[in-house]
Order: sequence, then C-alpha cells, then structure tokens
Amino acid sequence: MTALPDLRFLLSINSENAWSDLLATLMDADHATTRRSLGIPGDAPLVVRREVARARARRLSDRPDLVVESMGRTVAVVEVKLLAGLGEEQLERYYEFVAEPDRDACRFMTVSLQRIRLNTEHATAWHNQTWEKLLASFVSSPIPWVATTAAAWLRHIASEIPAVYGTTVWNQIDGINLYLALRLRSAYLYDNVVVPPGSSRSVQEIGSGGLYVAIVDAPIPDSAYAVRWEATEHLPTQDVGKLTDGTGLRGIEVRFHLVQQNVTSSRAYDWDHLSLLWRQYLEAEAWIPWRPHPPRKRLQWEIDGVARLRRLGSPAFLGYGFGEGQAKLSGEVEFGARFVLPPSTTLAEATGVLSRVAVIGSRMARHPMVPRTARAE
Repeated sequence: MTALPDLRFLLSINSENAWSDLLATLMDADHATTRRSLGIPGDAPLVVRREVARARARRLSDRPDLVVESMGRTVAVVEVKLLAGLGEEQLERYYEFVAEPDRDACRFMTVSLQRIRLNTEHATAWHNQTWEKLLASFVSSPIPWVATTAAAWLRHIASEIPAVYGTTVWNQIDGINLYLALRLRSAYLYDNVVVPPGSSRSVQEIGSGGLYVAIVDAPIPDSAYAVRWEATEHLPTQDVGKLTDGTGLRGIEVRFHLVQQNVTSSRAYDWDHLSLLWRQYLEAEAWIPWRPHPPRKRLQWEIDGVARLRRLGSPAFLGYGFGEGQAKLSGEVEFGARFVLPPSTTLAEATGVLSRVAVIGSRMARHPMVPRTARAE
C-alpha cells in the first residue's frame, strides 16, 4: 500500500457532514464492500444518496445522512454520529422515512466511534456499528484508492480520539478538544458503571451544549416514577465553552433524582415519596458530601413542595432539580439532591461511586409508593 494521506484537514471531528460525504464516496465506489458491510443481499447496482428529504407533517422534513437504494427501493439507511447524540425520536422518525413495504428488508444502521458509542437499545430496528469496524471492511477493497483512504481514515481516528482509562484524571486534559475529552469521560462512565438488575444505563447530551451525562435509571414498578443517578461535569455548559483547557473544570457532579415521567407539568409531583426515600435510604449515607445549598423555586406549587419536604423532616437542600420547564421540554420532572467529586478524581474512582449509588437507587425503586388517598396529612 502507498503512503497514507493525512486526513486531519479533511475530516474534522466536529464535522459530521465531512465524514458522511467521504463515507458516501467510498460506498458509491465499491458496491460489493458496501453490500457486505451493511448486510444488503443481492448484486443489483446500488444508488447512494446524501440527506434525502421527505416532507412530513407541519412542514417538517427528515434527512437521514445516507440512503442506499436498489431497483427503486430503499435497502439501507445510515445515520452518522461523531460527538453529537441522537435527537428526540430521531431513529424512530428515520425508520418511518422508509416506505412501509420496504422496512422489513431495509438495513437501518447508526455509525459511531468505538470510544463514543451510541445507545440505540430503544430503537430495535437499528444496528449500531462503529466507524472502526465499518472502515476496516473498506481497507480490503479491491479498489486501491478506496483501501488507501479507509486505512488513512482509521489512522486519523486513532490519532484524534485518545483512549481514556480508569487512571485518567477528570481535569487532566491536554492537547485535545475539551468537549471531546469530557465526552470520552462520560462514555467511560457509561461503559464501566455496574448496573444493578432491573436498572438501565444511558449517556445523554445536556440540552444541545456539548456536555454529556452518564445515567443509571431504576424504574419504580407500577408507577410513572424512576430513581435516577447521574454523573457529569459540575461546571455549566456555557462556562465550559469559555475554558481553554481542563484546569477550570470543577469536578464530577453526581445527582440523585426521583423522576416523574410522561408529564407536562410539575404540579402533581410526589414530594412525600421523595422525602420518604431520603429518610429511608440516603439519610444514613454519611459518606456522601451533599451540597448544602437550598433549592430556589419560582412557581408556587414547587415552593409549596419544597416546604412540604421541610415539614416532613428533610434537609434544606433536598428538592434541587428541574420542574415545570423540564416537563414541557422532555416530559419529565426530577427533584432530589447532588454532590460533587473533586476534579482530581480518576475515572475508576468516579465509576465506583456511580456504581455504589446505583445499588442504593435499585433498592429505593423497590420501595412501594403509598397512594395519596392513604396518606395522613
């Protein structure tokens, strides 16, 4: 093989469009490898298209990154990801993008980096492939320039996406994009947290600001509630963007929330159960350095809820979280408490803490909820 070209100016880690364009070029040049790597049967010619739009209700349109057609039918849809996460119901919408008669035979694939993998368990039709494995198939292409480009691309990924380990310190970030470094740290927590039976893990972007949070959820049976533990950088997203390196990072914020789901308001939140969980399961955990700041509420029913916590004997800081505004954005209300691990914490130490509180969360989720009508006021 000839000397490999340097692709760092062509493939910025921040440009999904550039990565999608070059992948489409390789796929269009080598149909046999494209079929093999995507699992498309047959040998009919393929048509590779970029960002194919289909109008939807309310004048919206969906544009999957790559669409592969054969003999007039859609045979594959590929969604490309780098640092960004999935949008709300994005994969579900892209599944419906394909005509219903073609869906069963169509291949649906997301492509993400090995060290920043997506969580696609909620979309069962989709296969989550890594860039590394997909490009490795093109390294064996019989077309020389395709093979050379794929090999150079793999080398580019190895140089741009550094490994993180258990010994990696949270704020020791040198020589790489700060958001990428924090994304890799969140991915490590997601990959390595020990999830108790009955709980689930995920990694999600916070808004659209570039910060990510590792999450462990424990659903409460027969209810619209879950116990949630999260871990992310303590510094607000807008302040991270002002940093030039990791020295200004504040540390790992670990949050406990009792989450009410599938709601549009915080009016009916169960403050009593939040207080009960605190007193039964967290009050005795003296090792946790809870942040003592009282929550600030503006809506009267949330002010009343925090006051209810105080009457029930909960500490002044319980009730931190996201209420009415979050309900309208995501359909969830989440209140609880938080603490911060120092920025000198290693990823192994942070993962150990998240795994430890996840076990507590699993026990909390098994505590039955008392019907409101049965409570003594």
